[in-house]
Order: sequence, then C-alpha cells, then structure tokens
Amino acid sequence: MKEGSEFNKLILETIDEHCDDRKVKRLIRESLRYELDIWNRHIRSSEIEDEYEQMVNDVLKGRN
Repeated sequence: MKEGSEFNKLILETIDEHCDDRKVKRLIRESLRYELDIWNRHIRSSEIEDEYEQMVNDVLKGRN
C-alpha cells in the first residue's frame, strides 16, 4: 500500500502545480482518499457510485 500512497502524493503534487481550480483539487483529494478506503474494504459497486456522486455534489455546492 505504500506504493499507492507515494503514487497519490505524486498525483497531488502534480495537480497542485498545474491546476488553479480549488474545487477540482478538492474533488481529486477526496477521491484519492476514498480510493485508498476502497482498497482496504470490500464495498459494493452501488455504494461506491453513491459515494462519488455525493462527493461531486458536495464539492459543487461548497460543502465540507
């Protein structure tokens, strides 16, 4: 899992360097955290879809 963590760090650094949209950055950070969570648990596909939909809605509406 360490490689995944290092990979995520590289993704975040790249996004920080090349993206000015704070909503996009937030969505990517939350998605990466959730992806790590998915790797550590067995989650139904529908639950994953629902979680991503909620993440996008929260970011678009400015919720924390």
